[in-house]
Amino acid sequence: MTVTVSTDHPNLVRVRDAMAALADGDVEPTVALMAEDVVMVNDVGAGPWRELRGRDAVLGFWFAFAEFFGGTFAQEILAGWGFDDGVLLLIHEHGTTHGAVFDNRAVYQMLLGPDGRCTELRTMDMDRAAIEAFWGCALRAGEQ
Repeated sequence: MTVTVSTDHPNLVRVRDAMAALADGDVEPTVALMAEDVVMVNDVGAGPWRELRGRDAVLGFWFAFAEFFGGTFAQEILAGWGFDDGVLLLIHEHGTTHGAVFDNRAVYQMLLGPDGRCTELRTMDMDRAAIEAFWGCALRAGEQ
């Protein structure tokens, strides 16, 4: 098996472009990148949104997450690697809600099908203690 890995792999370029468009409010490139039956498994950073199945569920999560953060949530790609069948990203995520600050680095693993669409996305949070404290504080403040 031959595996091509690169920081300018076409799969990585497509994902970077889709994420940049999403940050600018254009969801179409991201929608086009996702398989209809995509599975997203989130670590603790996603709070109550842990496992999502299907493109509509993933999009619903993103819109709910953006609303929860009142438009302050942002993601920056710190590093990325493209493969023939996937993409690996190191992301800095940050935002605020109810006076609580969300500041996390996460690893995103995207698996791509033969058609180049994302079939699975898994996230792993690196700043777990800070994120667990954030969710405890943000959810309590949101109940008040």
